[in-house]
Amino acid sequence: MSMRRSIPILIAALLAADLADARRGDRDQPMDLRADRQSGGLGDDDATVFSGNVEIDQGSLSIRAERATVERRAGDIARIVLEGSPVRMDQRTDRGEPVNATAARIVYTPTDEIILLSGGAQVMQPRGTLSAETIRYNMTTGSVDAGGDGGRVRTVIQPRPRDSGS
Repeated sequence: MSMRRSIPILIAALLAADLADARRGDRDQPMDLRADRQSGGLGDDDATVFSGNVEIDQGSLSIRAERATVERRAGDIARIVLEGSPVRMDQRTDRGEPVNATAARIVYTPTDEIILLSGGAQVMQPRGTLSAETIRYNMTTGSVDAGGDGGRVRTVIQPRPRDSGS
């Protein structure tokens, strides 16, 4: 899986409450990655570290972090680690609704299809928010496991808008 395709999949998974509606066309757009520094190898079994004011944009997807590490094994992405104070991710759904996620650290492991947000993790969208110290999302099963780390989980579900004609 190329890095260009991995990051949007990561973002789609982070938006677990709205996964089916994550902007599908974003992953087919060019990825623009900017940072103050890039270091590491470009081989099939290397890691590349982007550090300092990391900005990743692809379609409606926007990621801001202090550090992004992309680890490859046998040419495939083995793990992506985003770190920041916090990492900020913004994306629009296919319906045009904003979805925002923040956490101190986000780890995506494509072989397991697992996303782990830790350190004040929060996913926000117009229909509600999910906050916890840790949020784990399984892309294969669609299950979300939040908390379990001694902290509290908070979910806020917004009421459905009423028709003005009623």
